[in-house]
Amino acid sequence: MRDIYHLLDKSYPEFQHLSDEELAESADTYAGAVFAINSALQLIGNLALDATESEGYSGDDALRDIDLISNVLRHLPRMMQALNNCSQSAEYVRMDRLKAGGQK
Repeated sequence: MRDIYHLLDKSYPEFQHLSDEELAESADTYAGAVFAINSALQLIGNLALDATESEGYSGDDALRDIDLISNVLRHLPRMMQALNNCSQSAEYVRMDRLKAGGQK
């Protein structure tokens, strides 16, 4: 089974055909997604902590939530890495163009 990272990750050649505006928008979009995933991971941790401290939280609820959390935690970190790499790659292409003095 292929890792989700390899399906999401884009590299320098894949960004070269984009305009400067598209590169800036892509870098911002990918960075925003990274921030959202990081926030989701923090939220999951907070909710898990709150659930363990709640008296009305049943064992069945806990098993359901642990299953959901495990599915999220299995994929989100690698997705975050791929999206972060895409953001950095898009920004690199944009900065490379600025250094070269050309715009597309």
